[in-house]
Amino acid sequence: MKILFVGVFTEGSTNISQYNSLTTLGHAVDEFPYRSIPNCNVHLETHSGYDVVLIAKGTGITTNTIKQLKRYNGKIVYWFPDPAISFTSEMIDKTAISDIAFFDKLGTLDIAKTVNENSHYICEGYDSKVDIMHDVEKEYDVSFIGNVYGNRASVLEHLTGVNDVKVISSAYGVQHAIEVGKSKINLNICTDGCASDRIYKSLAAGGFILTDDWYGRELTGLVDGADLVIYNNISDLQTKIKYYLHHEDLRTKISHSGLNRVKDLNRINWAKEIVK
Repeated sequence: MKILFVGVFTEGSTNISQYNSLTTLGHAVDEFPYRSIPNCNVHLETHSGYDVVLIAKGTGITTNTIKQLKRYNGKIVYWFPDPAISFTSEMIDKTAISDIAFFDKLGTLDIAKTVNENSHYICEGYDSKVDIMHDVEKEYDVSFIGNVYGNRASVLEHLTGVNDVKVISSAYGVQHAIEVGKSKINLNICTDGCASDRIYKSLAAGGFILTDDWYGRELTGLVDGADLVIYNNISDLQTKIKYYLHHEDLRTKISHSGLNRVKDLNRINWAKEIVK
């Protein structure tokens, strides 16, 4: 299959591993890095002869451009992995005009289905070549990897002085997997009731995950208390941090189960679902 992938291909972008997954499956994939191309709509409209034009978010790409692409290419596929809070009217319009659309967050999918019935859930997953276990010493009791804002800041503030958390604001690729391995407890704080791909990346790196719950978890097959542990509020979080820091055997058992459970949630399978 000949695919034009309209995305972001700078360091740290998930579009890179998604591109690699599509090519691993044997498809001929051309990149169109829309953010780095001036007047990208003008340039994008000249592309023709593709079986699929896959647009990842595509901020700034107009519906007129998508209409033009539909005239000279096969299916237009829209991919949006972010929470509903980021699903602007621009993104809704792109969803409506696309032949098929995929979403990682159920809250976003609920909105998408109101404008395009051919909208579906697909797990963003992890990069099986990068997100792997590393044999490193445990350096942190509890760590949080990611940017601190909104409810994340509030949760971390409540833990200060009780269960101090190592905050790692920039860890990507292999370094992310290494930092996961350094942590006894990998804390995850969902945004807008959604899980980011960090859940899957951390589990694939052998991490023990302590997280709040998210809408759609059942679709991933991840089970509370078996593959990861869910906290309900700050008090519950503090209690569970203390408990699991003193029960290494349980942390190990749960992290091993999570590692096995997450194996199918990789980006090769993401690519297979897109193509299917």
